[in-house]
Amino acid sequence: MFGFSLPKILLLGAIIFVVWQSFKYLQRRQEVLDKRKHDKVREARRETQGTAETVEDMTRCSVCDSFVAAQGSTSCGRKGCPYPG
Repeated sequence: MFGFSLPKILLLGAIIFVVWQSFKYLQRRQEVLDKRKHDKVREARRETQGTAETVEDMTRCSVCDSFVAAQGSTSCGRKGCPYPG
């Protein structure tokens, strides 16, 4: 009953081969799903990158010591403010 015979060895080999190929298939499938997910995240980042507002340089006001935009700033209202407004 538990003796080794050619059909039993071939059947065991076939079972091992099927299980091995199944694991390889599942691993490839998971890699494809991970790649798709990664590509979607990368595409979402790419879409949102161009929508950020521009950054302006800031300078310190010599009168009130507040930081204001270097261009287009308005006066702080104090006497001698270097920014027109």
